[in-house]
Amino acid sequence: MQTVQIQINDDLYENLSSHNIDIQAKIKEYLLALVNGNTYPSISTEEAKKRVSEAMGRYEDGHGQYRSLDSEYEKELSTFIERL
Repeated sequence: MQTVQIQINDDLYENLSSHNIDIQAKIKEYLLALVNGNTYPSISTEEAKKRVSEAMGRYEDGHGQYRSLDSEYEKELSTFIERL
């Protein structure tokens, strides 16, 4: 295993720490995304659960913005999937 040393501004470090961000895990995710050429960085299971929970909350409260499944949306979705 190799060791990489980084310097982080004290204010940034405190900000990251106060939000309970696992710096080492985030750096690992970023480096893996660089190697894999992934333009969409992966997210942790916890982050995924948080996003789904927030989305469900918006849906239940009626605060979300939703699109009906019209033909224009289907075309857009098909184009998006083809680009994957």
